[in-house]
Amino acid sequence: MESSRDQIVDVRSVVEAISTEESNNAPLYQVESLCMRCGQNGITRFLFTLIPHFRKILLSAFECPHCGERNNEVQFAGELQPRGCWYNLVFPAGDQKMLNRQVVKSDSATIKIPELDFEIPPEAQRGSLSTVEGILTRAVDELQALQEERKKVDPQTAEAIDQFLLKLRACATGDLSFTFILDDPAGNSFIENP
Repeated sequence: MESSRDQIVDVRSVVEAISTEESNNAPLYQVESLCMRCGQNGITRFLFTLIPHFRKILLSAFECPHCGERNNEVQFAGELQPRGCWYNLVFPAGDQKMLNRQVVKSDSATIKIPELDFEIPPEAQRGSLSTVEGILTRAVDELQALQEERKKVDPQTAEAIDQFLLKLRACATGDLSFTFILDDPAGNSFIENP
């Protein structure tokens, strides 16, 4: 017997799902979408869900079977909150368990690590549902992506970025203590409190 989470529904009903109060049995919606990398059609899946002690969100995930492109995003099904939110967590070195805290980052949130003078502005990473480790690993991967070109054009800057990436990786693996600040003026971000 197919569970309601495994049920796939035509995307025309997404608006109806968002307006319902009962999201525990929310079905998975899917729509054919254009892949911006290869120009072929892929599939975007939507799931409306409630994060306990937080709020309702719409998760979307795109996957192209032709070129392997994948993308996911979090959108908020509610309105802007009356107040912003600001989380300040100190991660001690060697505590890998704390790095597994789930983080909901909205489109308007900024993430900072003051010890490294590092900031992820709102426009750098769209809304996402990840962990602290996942956010830091993604930042490392994105900074690493153009290093080979930088080494050819500006070796000094590339060397400085390599040194910075070592510290950022050490934070992501729990080898270095750091402070993780999540600042969201819209109030739609959240860090799990285990």
